[in-house]
Amino acid sequence: PTHENWAIKHRLQQMRAALLLLATHTAAAATLQPTVKPALAQNHKLQLAPDPVATIVTLRGGASLGPITPTVGAWLQVVLEAYFLALMSGNLKFLPALPFMGGDPYAKYGWTETASTKPLQTQFAGAIGYLLSITFAATYWGDAAAHVNVCRGSMLAWLVCGGVFFGQLAKGTTKFTEGNVMCVVLPLLFAYLGFA
Repeated sequence: PTHENWAIKHRLQQMRAALLLLATHTAAAATLQPTVKPALAQNHKLQLAPDPVATIVTLRGGASLGPITPTVGAWLQVVLEAYFLALMSGNLKFLPALPFMGGDPYAKYGWTETASTKPLQTQFAGAIGYLLSITFAATYWGDAAAHVNVCRGSMLAWLVCGGVFFGQLAKGTTKFTEGNVMCVVLPLLFAYLGFA
């Protein structure tokens, strides 16, 4: 019986010590201040990032051409991309093949419709759709600085389109359309809105 009593007392003492240690540790942990560093101190990339307020104040570009601001220019690009997506995917065939109207893209641009060109047309329309989703997101959720950047990107996009359209025109593989005129006028407009 004495050995059993001693074992019970020993176990009770161990449990008291464990509870006391737990209570002491919990109380100490509750009084300590958290050592969480602010995000700026943790991320060296954030330390190198420019101050957002200073960025807006020193924003280059953003000039307006009458009522056409970079925001209007960004929305203009969204509308043009939506138009060309509808046109190149064949969804404007019910309209006449006139400038900014629609028509069959194969007839309008002088392309040949075959079983091998249909997947390319789908890829082409898909690429315009991808570009449209990015441009729309930057315009809709963006601020004035984002709209200036949309104008800058649109300038580059229209220069690339101009190279493609005029290159195809020189080779005789496409017809002259409103796209050729837009590839001259729109880079100038978007360059002014984005960089002036």
